[in-house]
Amino acid sequence: MTRVLVLNAGSSSLKWSVLDVATEAVAVQGTESWAEQDPGRHAAEVRAVLRRLPAVDAVGHRVVHGGATFREAVVVDAGVRTAIAELAALAPLHNPAALAGIDAVAEAWPALPQVAAFDTAFHATMPEAAALYPVPWDWTQRWGLRRFGFHGLSVMYAVRRARALVGEVPRRLVVCHLGAGCSVTAVQEGRSVDTSMGFTPLEGVMMATRSGSLDPGLLLYLLQQGVPVADLDAALNDRSGLLGVSGVAGDLRAVLAAADGGGERARLAYAMFIHGLVRMVGAMVAVLGGLDALIFTGGIGEHSPRVRHDVAAAFASAGLRLDAAANEAPAGDVDVAPSDAAVRVLVVAAREDLAVLWEVKRLLELK
Repeated sequence: MTRVLVLNAGSSSLKWSVLDVATEAVAVQGTESWAEQDPGRHAAEVRAVLRRLPAVDAVGHRVVHGGATFREAVVVDAGVRTAIAELAALAPLHNPAALAGIDAVAEAWPALPQVAAFDTAFHATMPEAAALYPVPWDWTQRWGLRRFGFHGLSVMYAVRRARALVGEVPRRLVVCHLGAGCSVTAVQEGRSVDTSMGFTPLEGVMMATRSGSLDPGLLLYLLQQGVPVADLDAALNDRSGLLGVSGVAGDLRAVLAAADGGGERARLAYAMFIHGLVRMVGAMVAVLGGLDALIFTGGIGEHSPRVRHDVAAAFASAGLRLDAAANEAPAGDVDVAPSDAAVRVLVVAAREDLAVLWEVKRLLELK
Protein backbone atom coordinates (compact mmCIF):
# COMPACT_ATOMS: atom_id res chain seq x y z
CA MET A 1 0.00 0.00 0.00
CA THR A 2 1.40 3.40 -1.04
CA ARG A 3 0.63 6.25 1.33
CA VAL A 4 1.20 10.00 1.22
CA LEU A 5 1.29 12.40 4.16
CA VAL A 6 -0.26 15.79 3.36
CA LEU A 7 0.68 18.69 5.64
CA ASN A 8 -1.31 21.94 5.67
CA ALA A 9 0.31 24.60 7.88
CA GLY A 10 -1.80 27.64 8.69
CA SER A 11 -0.62 30.76 10.49
CA SER A 12 -1.32 29.15 13.88
CA SER A 13 -2.51 25.66 13.00
CA LEU A 14 -1.44 22.39 11.45
CA LYS A 15 -3.65 19.90 9.63
CA TRP A 16 -2.44 16.56 8.37
CA SER A 17 -3.80 13.58 6.52
CA VAL A 18 -2.31 10.24 5.54
CA LEU A 19 -3.97 9.17 2.30
CA ASP A 20 -3.92 5.90 0.40
CA VAL A 21 -2.70 6.66 -3.11
CA ALA A 22 -4.83 4.03 -4.88
CA THR A 23 -8.15 4.70 -3.14
CA GLU A 24 -7.56 8.30 -1.94
CA ALA A 25 -9.05 7.19 1.38
CA VAL A 26 -7.92 8.81 4.62
CA ALA A 27 -5.92 6.45 6.83
CA VAL A 28 -5.41 8.94 9.66
CA GLN A 29 -5.77 12.69 10.06
CA GLY A 30 -5.69 15.38 12.68
CA THR A 31 -5.57 19.09 13.47
CA GLU A 32 -3.72 21.16 16.02
CA SER A 33 -4.23 24.88 16.57
CA TRP A 34 -2.95 27.45 19.03
CA ALA A 35 -3.84 31.02 19.93
CA GLU A 36 -0.52 32.85 19.71
CA GLN A 37 1.93 33.27 16.84
CA ASP A 38 4.85 30.98 17.71
CA PRO A 39 7.66 30.67 15.13
CA GLY A 40 8.86 27.34 16.50
CA ARG A 41 5.49 25.70 17.06
CA HIS A 42 4.97 24.32 13.55
CA ALA A 43 8.26 22.44 13.53
CA ALA A 44 7.54 20.98 16.97
CA GLU A 45 4.04 19.91 15.95
CA VAL A 46 5.25 18.29 12.72
CA ARG A 47 7.95 16.38 14.60
CA ALA A 48 5.32 15.16 17.08
CA VAL A 49 3.03 14.06 14.23
CA LEU A 50 5.82 12.19 12.44
CA ARG A 51 6.64 10.18 15.56
CA ARG A 52 3.16 8.67 15.72
CA LEU A 53 2.26 8.20 12.05
CA PRO A 54 2.37 4.99 10.04
CA ALA A 55 5.09 4.72 7.40
CA VAL A 56 4.52 6.86 4.30
CA ASP A 57 6.13 6.97 0.87
CA ALA A 58 6.04 10.72 0.22
CA VAL A 59 4.96 14.02 1.75
CA GLY A 60 2.97 16.80 0.12
CA HIS A 61 2.82 20.33 1.52
CA ARG A 62 0.23 23.02 0.93
CA VAL A 63 2.27 26.20 0.48
CA VAL A 64 0.24 29.40 0.38
CA HIS A 65 2.44 31.61 -1.80
CA GLY A 66 4.42 30.60 -4.86
CA GLY A 67 4.68 34.14 -6.20
CA ALA A 68 5.68 34.41 -9.86
CA THR A 69 8.32 31.71 -9.29
CA PHE A 70 6.08 28.66 -9.03
CA ARG A 71 3.29 28.27 -11.56
CA GLU A 72 2.73 24.62 -10.63
CA ALA A 73 3.60 22.12 -7.91
CA VAL A 74 7.24 21.02 -7.67
CA VAL A 75 9.39 18.39 -6.03
CA VAL A 76 11.23 20.01 -3.13
CA ASP A 77 14.99 20.36 -3.39
CA ALA A 78 17.46 22.87 -1.93
CA GLY A 79 16.68 25.45 -4.62
CA VAL A 80 12.94 25.14 -4.10
CA ARG A 81 13.34 25.48 -0.36
CA THR A 82 15.38 28.66 -0.81
CA ALA A 83 12.81 30.14 -3.20
CA ILE A 84 9.93 29.43 -0.81
CA ALA A 85 11.90 31.13 1.96
CA GLU A 86 12.50 34.16 -0.25
CA LEU A 87 8.75 34.41 -0.88
CA ALA A 88 8.06 34.61 2.86
CA ALA A 89 7.91 38.42 2.56
CA LEU A 90 4.67 37.94 0.56
CA ALA A 91 3.19 35.46 3.07
CA PRO A 92 5.00 36.04 6.38
CA LEU A 93 2.58 33.96 8.45
CA HIS A 94 2.25 31.02 6.08
CA ASN A 95 5.37 30.30 4.02
CA PRO A 96 7.65 30.02 7.08
CA ALA A 97 5.15 27.59 8.58
CA ALA A 98 5.29 25.42 5.45
CA LEU A 99 9.08 25.58 5.51
CA ALA A 100 9.09 24.40 9.12
CA GLY A 101 7.18 21.33 7.98
CA ILE A 102 9.51 20.71 5.04
CA ASP A 103 12.55 20.96 7.30
CA ALA A 104 11.07 18.74 10.00
CA VAL A 105 10.31 16.00 7.46
CA ALA A 106 13.78 16.32 5.92
CA GLU A 107 15.32 15.96 9.36
CA ALA A 108 13.25 12.90 10.31
CA TRP A 109 13.14 11.18 6.90
CA PRO A 110 15.92 12.65 4.73
CA ALA A 111 15.40 10.21 1.86
CA LEU A 112 11.64 10.77 1.62
CA PRO A 113 10.49 12.76 -1.47
CA GLN A 114 8.55 15.93 -0.73
CA VAL A 115 6.28 17.99 -3.00
CA ALA A 116 5.22 21.61 -2.58
CA ALA A 117 1.77 22.49 -3.97
CA PHE A 118 0.99 26.19 -4.12
CA ASP A 119 -2.33 27.94 -3.50
CA THR A 120 -1.37 30.62 -6.00
CA ALA A 121 -0.45 28.24 -8.84
CA PHE A 122 -3.99 27.62 -10.09
CA HIS A 123 -4.35 31.33 -10.80
CA ALA A 124 -1.17 31.55 -12.90
CA THR A 125 -3.41 31.21 -15.96
CA MET A 126 -5.07 34.59 -15.38
CA PRO A 127 -4.50 36.94 -18.33
CA GLU A 128 -2.36 39.99 -17.63
CA ALA A 129 -5.37 42.27 -18.02
CA ALA A 130 -6.84 40.61 -14.94
CA ALA A 131 -3.61 40.00 -13.03
CA LEU A 132 -1.85 43.37 -13.21
CA TYR A 133 -2.56 46.52 -11.21
CA PRO A 134 -2.92 49.95 -12.85
CA VAL A 135 0.06 51.43 -10.97
CA PRO A 136 3.22 52.99 -12.42
CA TRP A 137 4.85 50.44 -14.69
CA ASP A 138 8.20 50.73 -12.97
CA TRP A 139 6.52 49.67 -9.70
CA THR A 140 5.12 46.59 -11.42
CA GLN A 141 8.53 45.71 -12.84
CA ARG A 142 10.60 46.53 -9.76
CA TRP A 143 8.50 44.75 -7.16
CA GLY A 144 6.68 42.17 -9.25
CA LEU A 145 3.29 43.59 -8.34
CA ARG A 146 0.39 41.49 -9.56
CA ARG A 147 -2.72 39.73 -8.35
CA PHE A 148 -1.63 36.23 -7.38
CA GLY A 149 -4.94 34.91 -6.04
CA PHE A 150 -5.30 32.30 -3.31
CA HIS A 151 -7.42 29.25 -2.37
CA GLY A 152 -6.20 27.75 -5.64
CA LEU A 153 -5.97 24.18 -4.34
CA SER A 154 -9.55 24.38 -3.08
CA VAL A 155 -10.73 25.78 -6.41
CA MET A 156 -8.83 23.11 -8.34
CA TYR A 157 -10.49 20.39 -6.27
CA ALA A 158 -13.93 21.98 -6.73
CA VAL A 159 -13.47 22.11 -10.51
CA ARG A 160 -12.64 18.41 -10.63
CA ARG A 161 -15.64 17.60 -8.44
CA ALA A 162 -17.83 19.62 -10.80
CA ARG A 163 -16.81 17.29 -13.60
CA ALA A 164 -17.82 14.28 -11.52
CA LEU A 165 -21.15 15.82 -10.48
CA VAL A 166 -22.37 17.15 -13.84
CA GLY A 167 -20.42 14.97 -16.25
CA GLU A 168 -18.03 17.65 -17.52
CA VAL A 169 -16.28 20.78 -16.37
CA PRO A 170 -18.79 23.60 -16.90
CA ARG A 171 -17.44 26.03 -19.49
CA ARG A 172 -18.32 29.09 -17.39
CA LEU A 173 -17.92 28.36 -13.70
CA VAL A 174 -17.76 30.58 -10.60
CA VAL A 175 -16.31 29.10 -7.40
CA CYS A 176 -17.12 30.71 -4.05
CA HIS A 177 -14.68 29.54 -1.39
CA LEU A 178 -16.28 30.86 1.78
CA GLY A 179 -14.70 30.27 5.17
CA ALA A 180 -12.62 32.37 7.52
CA GLY A 181 -11.04 33.60 4.30
CA CYS A 182 -13.33 34.14 1.33
CA SER A 183 -12.66 34.33 -2.39
CA VAL A 184 -14.59 34.17 -5.64
CA THR A 185 -12.97 32.79 -8.79
CA ALA A 186 -14.02 32.82 -12.44
CA VAL A 187 -13.07 29.55 -14.16
CA GLN A 188 -13.35 29.29 -17.93
CA GLU A 189 -12.96 25.83 -19.44
CA GLY A 190 -11.14 24.67 -16.32
CA ARG A 191 -8.72 27.60 -16.08
CA SER A 192 -8.71 30.54 -13.68
CA VAL A 193 -9.29 33.79 -15.56
CA ASP A 194 -10.02 36.10 -12.62
CA THR A 195 -10.25 35.92 -8.84
CA SER A 196 -11.13 38.27 -6.01
CA MET A 197 -7.98 37.93 -3.87
CA GLY A 198 -4.94 39.74 -5.16
CA PHE A 199 -1.36 40.52 -4.15
CA THR A 200 -2.35 39.37 -0.66
CA PRO A 201 -5.34 37.44 0.73
CA LEU A 202 -6.68 40.75 2.09
CA GLU A 203 -8.16 41.86 -1.23
CA GLY A 204 -11.64 40.93 -2.38
CA VAL A 205 -14.86 40.23 -0.49
CA MET A 206 -15.56 40.79 3.20
CA MET A 207 -14.31 37.92 5.37
CA ALA A 208 -14.40 36.74 8.99
CA THR A 209 -11.86 39.23 10.31
CA ARG A 210 -10.39 40.68 7.09
CA SER A 211 -11.85 43.78 5.49
CA GLY A 212 -11.61 42.77 1.86
CA SER A 213 -11.10 45.52 -0.72
CA LEU A 214 -11.09 49.15 0.39
CA ASP A 215 -10.60 52.51 -1.28
CA PRO A 216 -6.81 53.07 -1.19
CA GLY A 217 -7.58 56.69 -0.42
CA LEU A 218 -9.19 55.61 2.84
CA LEU A 219 -5.93 53.98 3.89
CA LEU A 220 -3.92 57.04 2.86
CA TYR A 221 -6.28 59.18 4.94
CA LEU A 222 -5.79 56.98 8.00
CA LEU A 223 -2.02 57.13 7.58
CA GLN A 224 -2.24 60.92 7.35
CA GLN A 225 -4.22 60.90 10.59
CA GLY A 226 -1.29 59.19 12.29
CA VAL A 227 -2.48 55.58 12.35
CA PRO A 228 0.72 53.45 12.33
CA VAL A 229 1.23 50.97 9.50
CA ALA A 230 1.40 48.09 12.01
CA ASP A 231 -1.98 49.12 13.45
CA LEU A 232 -3.51 49.27 9.96
CA ASP A 233 -2.15 45.81 9.20
CA ALA A 234 -3.52 44.31 12.43
CA ALA A 235 -6.89 46.03 12.13
CA LEU A 236 -7.52 45.12 8.49
CA ASN A 237 -6.50 41.49 8.95
CA ASP A 238 -7.69 40.69 12.47
CA ARG A 239 -10.36 43.20 13.55
CA SER A 240 -12.38 43.90 10.42
CA GLY A 241 -14.88 41.94 8.33
CA LEU A 242 -17.77 40.24 10.10
CA LEU A 243 -16.10 40.75 13.47
CA GLY A 244 -15.39 44.42 12.95
CA VAL A 245 -18.87 45.35 11.76
CA SER A 246 -20.93 43.10 14.01
CA GLY A 247 -18.87 43.48 17.18
CA VAL A 248 -19.88 39.89 17.91
CA ALA A 249 -17.53 37.47 16.19
CA GLY A 250 -15.90 36.54 12.93
CA ASP A 251 -17.86 33.27 12.93
CA LEU A 252 -20.88 33.69 10.66
CA ARG A 253 -22.97 31.38 12.85
CA ALA A 254 -22.57 33.69 15.83
CA VAL A 255 -23.28 36.74 13.66
CA LEU A 256 -26.50 35.20 12.32
CA ALA A 257 -27.61 34.20 15.83
CA ALA A 258 -27.08 37.78 17.00
CA ALA A 259 -28.84 39.16 13.92
CA ASP A 260 -31.84 36.89 14.44
CA GLY A 261 -31.91 38.03 18.04
CA GLY A 262 -32.29 41.65 16.96
CA GLY A 263 -28.67 42.80 16.84
CA GLU A 264 -28.59 45.68 14.37
CA ARG A 265 -24.86 45.63 13.78
CA ALA A 266 -24.97 41.88 13.25
CA ARG A 267 -27.77 42.34 10.70
CA LEU A 268 -25.71 44.99 8.95
CA ALA A 269 -22.63 42.75 8.92
CA TYR A 270 -24.56 39.94 7.25
CA ALA A 271 -26.16 42.30 4.74
CA MET A 272 -22.74 43.69 3.84
CA PHE A 273 -21.32 40.16 3.52
CA ILE A 274 -24.06 39.09 1.09
CA HIS A 275 -23.94 42.35 -0.85
CA GLY A 276 -20.19 41.97 -1.36
CA LEU A 277 -20.57 38.36 -2.50
CA VAL A 278 -23.34 39.23 -4.95
CA ARG A 279 -21.32 42.09 -6.37
CA MET A 280 -18.25 39.89 -6.83
CA VAL A 281 -20.13 36.92 -8.29
CA GLY A 282 -21.81 39.34 -10.69
CA ALA A 283 -18.43 40.70 -11.73
CA MET A 284 -17.13 37.19 -12.39
CA VAL A 285 -20.22 36.30 -14.41
CA ALA A 286 -19.58 39.40 -16.53
CA VAL A 287 -15.93 38.35 -17.04
CA LEU A 288 -17.09 34.89 -18.18
CA GLY A 289 -19.87 36.23 -20.37
CA GLY A 290 -22.47 34.11 -18.61
CA LEU A 291 -22.74 31.31 -16.09
CA ASP A 292 -23.16 27.56 -16.39
CA ALA A 293 -22.46 26.57 -12.79
CA LEU A 294 -21.86 28.13 -9.38
CA ILE A 295 -19.97 26.25 -6.66
CA PHE A 296 -20.12 26.89 -2.91
CA THR A 297 -17.24 25.42 -0.89
CA GLY A 298 -15.39 26.12 2.36
CA GLY A 299 -16.94 26.08 5.82
CA ILE A 300 -19.60 28.70 5.10
CA GLY A 301 -20.17 27.58 1.52
CA GLU A 302 -20.74 23.99 2.62
CA HIS A 303 -22.78 24.61 5.75
CA SER A 304 -24.87 27.77 5.29
CA PRO A 305 -28.08 27.22 3.31
CA ARG A 306 -28.97 30.84 4.07
CA VAL A 307 -25.90 32.22 2.32
CA ARG A 308 -26.47 29.99 -0.70
CA HIS A 309 -30.11 31.03 -0.87
CA ASP A 310 -29.41 34.74 -0.54
CA VAL A 311 -26.65 34.75 -3.15
CA ALA A 312 -28.64 32.63 -5.58
CA ALA A 313 -31.75 34.79 -5.18
CA ALA A 314 -29.85 37.77 -6.55
CA PHE A 315 -29.29 35.92 -9.84
CA ALA A 316 -32.77 34.51 -10.41
CA SER A 317 -33.07 36.57 -13.60
CA ALA A 318 -29.96 34.78 -14.92
CA GLY A 319 -31.61 31.37 -14.47
CA LEU A 320 -30.10 30.54 -11.10
CA ARG A 321 -32.53 28.62 -8.89
CA LEU A 322 -32.25 26.30 -5.90
CA ASP A 323 -34.17 23.22 -4.87
CA ALA A 324 -35.20 24.38 -1.39
CA ALA A 325 -35.12 20.94 0.22
CA ALA A 326 -31.77 19.99 -1.32
CA ASN A 327 -30.27 23.32 -0.31
CA GLU A 328 -31.39 22.96 3.31
CA ALA A 329 -29.88 19.51 3.71
CA PRO A 330 -27.29 18.74 1.04
CA ALA A 331 -26.08 15.15 1.20
CA GLY A 332 -22.36 15.34 0.52
CA ASP A 333 -21.12 16.92 -2.69
CA VAL A 334 -24.32 17.60 -4.56
CA ASP A 335 -26.12 19.72 -7.14
CA VAL A 336 -28.80 21.71 -5.28
CA ALA A 337 -30.41 23.26 -8.36
CA PRO A 338 -33.66 21.82 -9.79
CA SER A 339 -33.13 19.46 -12.70
CA ASP A 340 -34.64 21.95 -15.17
CA ALA A 341 -32.64 24.98 -13.97
CA ALA A 342 -30.43 26.76 -16.50
CA VAL A 343 -27.52 27.04 -14.05
CA ARG A 344 -26.15 24.22 -11.89
CA VAL A 345 -25.47 25.07 -8.22
CA LEU A 346 -23.02 22.73 -6.53
CA VAL A 347 -22.10 22.30 -2.88
CA VAL A 348 -18.63 20.79 -2.56
CA ALA A 349 -16.75 19.95 0.63
CA ALA A 350 -13.30 21.56 0.54
CA ARG A 351 -10.51 18.97 0.24
CA GLU A 352 -7.19 20.70 -0.31
CA ASP A 353 -5.53 17.52 0.95
CA LEU A 354 -6.77 15.60 -2.08
CA ALA A 355 -5.65 18.37 -4.42
CA VAL A 356 -2.16 18.12 -2.89
CA LEU A 357 -2.28 14.32 -3.18
CA TRP A 358 -3.05 14.59 -6.91
CA GLU A 359 -0.01 16.77 -7.40
CA VAL A 360 2.20 14.34 -5.46
CA LYS A 361 0.89 11.43 -7.54
CA ARG A 362 1.48 13.34 -10.79
CA LEU A 363 5.01 14.48 -10.01
CA LEU A 364 6.24 11.26 -8.37
CA GLU A 365 4.22 8.96 -10.65
CA LEU A 366 2.74 7.11 -7.70
CA LYS A 367 -0.05 4.58 -8.17
